[in-house]
Amino acid sequence: MSFENYKLPKRLLSSLNEQGITEPTPIQEKAIPVVLSGKDVIGVAQTGTGKTLAYLLPIIRDLKFSDQRQPRVLILVPTRELAVQVATEVERLTTHISLRTLAIFGGKNINTQKQQIQEGCDILVATPGRVYDLAMTGILRFQFIQKLVIDECDEMLNLGFKPQLTRIIELLPAKRQNMMFSATLTEDVDSLIEVYFKETERVFAAPSGTPVEQIEQTAYQIPNFYTKLNFLVDLLTQEEFERSFIFVKSKQLADKVQEELEERFPEQFGVLHSNKSQNYRLRMVQEFKEGKLIGLVATDLVARGIDIEDVSHVINFDIPEQVEQYVHRIGRTGRMDKKGNAISFVSEKELPLFENIQGFIKMKLDLQELPENIVVSEKLLPEEQEVNIHDAPTLLNLVHTPQRKE
Repeated sequence: MSFENYKLPKRLLSSLNEQGITEPTPIQEKAIPVVLSGKDVIGVAQTGTGKTLAYLLPIIRDLKFSDQRQPRVLILVPTRELAVQVATEVERLTTHISLRTLAIFGGKNINTQKQQIQEGCDILVATPGRVYDLAMTGILRFQFIQKLVIDECDEMLNLGFKPQLTRIIELLPAKRQNMMFSATLTEDVDSLIEVYFKETERVFAAPSGTPVEQIEQTAYQIPNFYTKLNFLVDLLTQEEFERSFIFVKSKQLADKVQEELEERFPEQFGVLHSNKSQNYRLRMVQEFKEGKLIGLVATDLVARGIDIEDVSHVINFDIPEQVEQYVHRIGRTGRMDKKGNAISFVSEKELPLFENIQGFIKMKLDLQELPENIVVSEKLLPEEQEVNIHDAPTLLNLVHTPQRKE
């Protein structure tokens, strides 16, 4: 199969060739004809399989030149990183085509974004909160929207965007084409489809929740944070760890891990979480892409918001509470048919979570023993220390002493 089979214009084919993209991936083969047919599309594919192009190519093919200022295509994404990524992809594909693209998201000056919308765009890529705020000002209008794309819908719902998402959909013209692409299908996603989609066709490039086959997954049982840190440092000194994502469960731990790595690997690891400014996060991503950083310590906020090739390893420093997040995390490696590696650090308290993950992905992952050279630390974080009630009389009194009523 070739992209020429889809009757793409020569200028669009030239942009693909310039990027070295010559053959469609499985999700592109299955989704592009359905999108071109005009039906509503539900695309399920693992991260890194090319689903962004699966909807962008047919959209760009059918979008004719217009001087209309209000957008004709709306692409909704859960994070600012993904908004920038998708908009950048559109710009690469339209190098030789006269189409205008705009990315809007929170954290930027809303008055600047109002001005950008008034200047006009054909394809608007946006996060739900900011696009709804702009629609409420009257500056952004949806009456010309022909196509709606909801990218990473399950993650959008996980982040609590359902109210904004449903309000936006209700503002759109009734006559439009809907497209939804995601790595997993959940009950919330299905309920959204049932209410707002029609003449729907589902295309699957991989069963929902199944990890990409080319990722080698290993796991180690490790008792505590500082022992995990000792093992992490040891791993990162090995040559095969060329470019790594290190996922942790909280913003505080992300900062702590990055600070510890900074002492041992100066200026080689960045950190990403929601407390960091937008400019800082975008700079970290860019430096990682350019090879200035060899690793990023991140929370699940960015598990699906970044598309970076040649990530050699994903390290689950902590085990995620939601089984789907494990799939999204490891999807950062093994992209576009390349081999990848995922390594999980599992404490005793995390064993039930890890068992749930194995059931979800339908794979048995035996826990490995730590190498003999790794020092097992006795130092514990406050949250790892179990409170002995006999050593805490003050806490005991607080529990049993009735509170005076004012």
